[in-house]
Amino acid sequence: MASNKTSDKRRRKVRERIANLEPDERRRLYKHAARLRRATPEESGRPKHRPDWEAYSGDEDEQPPTSEKRRRRHRGSLRQWAEALVEDGELGQDTAAGPAPDDAGTVLFATTGRCRVLTDSEDSLDCLLAPDLADAQRSELAVGDRVQLVTAREEPTVVAVFPRQSVLSRHDSGSGGRFVERVVAANVDRAVVVVAAKQPPLRPRLIDRYLVALESGGIRPLVAVTKLDLLDDAERVALDDRLRPYLALGLEVISCSCTEGWGIDRLRDAVAGGLVVLVGQSGVGKSSLLNALEPALAIDTGETGRSRKGRHTTTASTLHVLGDGSRIIDTPGVREFGLWELTRESLRACFHEFDGWASACRYADCSHDHEPDCAVRTAVANGSVSEARYDSYRRLLAGLRS
Repeated sequence: MASNKTSDKRRRKVRERIANLEPDERRRLYKHAARLRRATPEESGRPKHRPDWEAYSGDEDEQPPTSEKRRRRHRGSLRQWAEALVEDGELGQDTAAGPAPDDAGTVLFATTGRCRVLTDSEDSLDCLLAPDLADAQRSELAVGDRVQLVTAREEPTVVAVFPRQSVLSRHDSGSGGRFVERVVAANVDRAVVVVAAKQPPLRPRLIDRYLVALESGGIRPLVAVTKLDLLDDAERVALDDRLRPYLALGLEVISCSCTEGWGIDRLRDAVAGGLVVLVGQSGVGKSSLLNALEPALAIDTGETGRSRKGRHTTTASTLHVLGDGSRIIDTPGVREFGLWELTRESLRACFHEFDGWASACRYADCSHDHEPDCAVRTAVANGSVSEARYDSYRRLLAGLRS
């Protein structure tokens, strides 16, 4: 009996240590324990004997390791704790650390303290966020994130977020007047930049901002032009002229009409497979495009107001699974799109039409703005580089200097 009491005391000490871990360390512990639980005993490397809990707990007053040697020992203890959790079963519900994750999935929708997840077992679950995720939700969780869940609770809980393969983010005003990152979508394979041929007017500079953000986030773009049925022949010619610089970049541009059905099949083929995000100005018809691709969604849409600025009908990013298995994230419309952590070097790298000329500039680090003998400016002057695109570049560059 005394032995059982001692064992219980040691387990409590381990649980206390786990509860006091930094959030990142606790997530690594959860992930490792979950992998061990899914593995066979031979694959998991679990100890054949009962773990020595005292060796893992340490002194309660011990400070976090600082030297590299102690950090390695600390990381090793995390692995041992994970093995101990697997050996001993899930931690009790009365502990702060909670049980190890037992499922994974993709975030469909997120709100304060909660989210909806499509699990890998194809269940759609309303989930709580673990406290450390809920405290920093706007930067920690986004639609499209891959997450780990604990379902052995009264309510399923998201306890960890996997590293992102790609991200679309913008900067926004945070508390105290600071700019903070707002993640629009994560793990996206392709983005559809939706623009309207008319009502609201086409804004090439907003397209350029999106292209820079997508390039920085590792996402392949295409452009979808909606409301083509509102144009007469002369206006279509003018539209083609404005879109020509993007075609010259090799971007796929799809002209659509949701009312007439033009271009919808082509767009459906373009978004098939992978995870796709729709982005664009308010009122350009992102939700209407989704309804055209999948009428069963019946997403609420609105007409463009008299100001022609467009109305918000989508208020939060939401992932929709279409009947053919395509996964598309619909995002709220914007009137401006602030770029996150942009530098002069990364900005230049996003304007690929400069690549063939930059090597001929006098200065290797030429900003293509004011330096003498700039080959890019010469290319703009003789029409080899789009003047509109160059103007977007200079405006973005000026924003970095202000």
